[in-house]
Amino acid sequence: MIRFATVVLAAMTLATGAQANHCSRSTASGIGVSKEIASSMSNQALKDMIAKNGERGVGKVKTTCDGSAIVTTSCKSSQRTCR
Repeated sequence: MIRFATVVLAAMTLATGAQANHCSRSTASGIGVSKEIASSMSNQALKDMIAKNGERGVGKVKTTCDGSAIVTTSCKSSQRTCR
Protein backbone atom coordinates (compact mmCIF):
# COMPACT_ATOMS: atom_id res chain seq x y z
CA MET A 1 0.00 0.00 0.00
CA ILE A 2 2.86 2.38 0.80
CA ARG A 3 4.51 1.64 -2.54
CA PHE A 4 1.24 2.41 -4.38
CA ALA A 5 0.86 5.70 -2.51
CA THR A 6 4.45 6.66 -3.38
CA VAL A 7 3.89 5.94 -7.08
CA VAL A 8 0.66 7.96 -7.11
CA LEU A 9 2.34 10.86 -5.30
CA ALA A 10 5.28 10.81 -7.73
CA ALA A 11 2.91 10.80 -10.72
CA MET A 12 0.96 13.74 -9.28
CA THR A 13 4.19 15.66 -8.69
CA LEU A 14 5.36 15.10 -12.29
CA ALA A 15 1.98 16.10 -13.69
CA THR A 16 1.86 19.26 -11.57
CA GLY A 17 5.38 20.25 -12.59
CA ALA A 18 4.63 19.78 -16.27
CA GLN A 19 1.48 21.89 -16.03
CA ALA A 20 3.22 24.66 -14.11
CA ASN A 21 5.99 25.10 -16.70
CA HIS A 22 3.93 24.49 -19.87
CA CYS A 23 7.01 23.22 -21.71
CA SER A 24 7.14 21.55 -25.12
CA ARG A 25 9.52 21.15 -28.07
CA SER A 26 9.20 23.56 -30.97
CA THR A 27 10.52 22.82 -34.46
CA ALA A 28 10.95 25.03 -37.53
CA SER A 29 12.44 24.38 -40.95
CA GLY A 30 14.36 26.37 -43.53
CA ILE A 31 15.46 25.82 -47.14
CA GLY A 32 18.44 27.38 -48.90
CA VAL A 33 20.98 26.87 -51.66
CA SER A 34 23.67 26.05 -49.08
CA LYS A 35 23.75 24.43 -45.65
CA GLU A 36 24.68 27.74 -44.01
CA ILE A 37 21.72 29.57 -45.53
CA ALA A 38 19.25 26.77 -44.74
CA SER A 39 20.53 26.53 -41.17
CA SER A 40 20.28 30.28 -40.70
CA MET A 41 16.73 30.29 -42.10
CA SER A 42 15.56 27.47 -39.82
CA ASN A 43 17.13 29.08 -36.75
CA GLN A 44 15.51 32.43 -37.53
CA ALA A 45 12.14 30.77 -38.16
CA LEU A 46 12.43 29.01 -34.78
CA LYS A 47 13.24 32.29 -32.99
CA ASP A 48 10.31 34.04 -34.70
CA MET A 49 7.88 31.25 -33.84
CA ILE A 50 8.97 31.18 -30.18
CA ALA A 51 8.58 34.96 -29.89
CA LYS A 52 5.20 34.92 -31.66
CA ASN A 53 3.87 32.30 -29.24
CA GLY A 54 5.08 34.25 -26.21
CA GLU A 55 7.42 31.46 -25.14
CA ARG A 56 11.10 31.35 -24.22
CA GLY A 57 13.73 28.94 -25.48
CA VAL A 58 15.34 26.64 -22.90
CA GLY A 59 18.61 24.85 -23.63
CA LYS A 60 20.50 24.46 -26.88
CA VAL A 61 19.02 24.65 -30.36
CA LYS A 62 19.43 21.37 -32.26
CA THR A 63 19.76 21.73 -36.03
CA THR A 64 19.86 18.87 -38.55
CA CYS A 65 20.25 19.32 -42.30
CA ASP A 66 19.52 17.15 -45.33
CA GLY A 67 21.30 17.96 -48.56
CA SER A 68 19.78 15.16 -50.62
CA ALA A 69 18.06 17.54 -53.07
CA ILE A 70 20.06 18.52 -56.14
CA VAL A 71 19.81 22.30 -55.79
CA THR A 72 18.66 23.01 -52.23
CA THR A 73 19.39 21.98 -48.65
CA SER A 74 16.70 21.76 -45.99
CA CYS A 75 17.34 22.09 -42.25
CA LYS A 76 15.19 21.66 -39.16
CA SER A 77 15.91 23.44 -35.89
CA SER A 78 14.27 22.46 -32.61
CA GLN A 79 14.44 23.67 -29.03
CA ARG A 80 12.60 23.09 -25.77
CA THR A 81 10.29 26.03 -25.06
CA CYS A 82 8.36 27.09 -21.96
CA ARG A 83 5.70 29.68 -21.27
